[in-house]
Amino acid sequence: MDKKLTKDQQFFCDKTLEFTKDIYNKCEDQLTPVYLLQKKNRDDLLGEIAKILLSYHIADNILKLSTVEKKKLYLDVSNTIVENLKKELKFETNTTKNILLDASKLKYNTNNYIYSLGSENKLKQAKEEIFSKIVDEKIDGEIWSERIWKNKNQLKIDLNTEVKKFLKGEVTVNDIEKIIKTKYNSEASDTKRLVNTEICRVQESANDEWQHANGIDYVMYMATLDSHTCPDCASNDGKVFKLDEKPVELPRHPQDRCTYVSLPNENWKPTLRMDNETKQNINWTTYTEWFDKQKS
Repeated sequence: MDKKLTKDQQFFCDKTLEFTKDIYNKCEDQLTPVYLLQKKNRDDLLGEIAKILLSYHIADNILKLSTVEKKKLYLDVSNTIVENLKKELKFETNTTKNILLDASKLKYNTNNYIYSLGSENKLKQAKEEIFSKIVDEKIDGEIWSERIWKNKNQLKIDLNTEVKKFLKGEVTVNDIEKIIKTKYNSEASDTKRLVNTEICRVQESANDEWQHANGIDYVMYMATLDSHTCPDCASNDGKVFKLDEKPVELPRHPQDRCTYVSLPNENWKPTLRMDNETKQNINWTTYTEWFDKQKS
């Protein structure tokens, strides 16, 4: 690739992190229907509980049920939990796969866009199977869909346990709603953490694929300029590495927002970067320099 950048190339190289963040946000927005289904299933379960409260005897905020009633009600409510979580698992798995495919393709294509401006060099396109391979890569021996299944299975166990305790009188009628809402809030948090981490992973895998395909020799580690960046990420920010000598694979932790920016040569640095606290572009600075200014 040409070592000298045109003004257009310089501008869009300065925007590499912004493109990465935009892809991240676009893909994260696609999770909204997943959260809506989780909320619907939570409300369905609470509706079942409300019917029980209206239909059966309560004393001292405790349900008073016969053995036969407990068994029947548990089977009814448990069936609702199981069927709803089956629907969630299928929908969430399909939605997540589409999100991750979109993220990997967008990252590869925006890299091509950035580096094609003002250049006559022909950049390589990736075959579709490359993106499928990236999405379905195993991490610690598991694919992302297996982790979704584990999360749903654990939620099923937890909800069934709490319902059984409620029907046996071990959980008060005042507490059961709060417990169920807490379980579903935890589920939404697990979904967000898993998918966001996977978005980071597939973006960076597509980034690495593109870098190798298009002759990139050097990359710069770039973190995010805000108070949420961890010390490990901050310590590598702004450092330049040979492509095959990256110190760590990204993401290095859940919801990592770091990336390796492709460099036209070893000594090049961006002119601007985003201050994520103020949402303003500022002159180039490392995370350490930026953080020291925040304290002064």
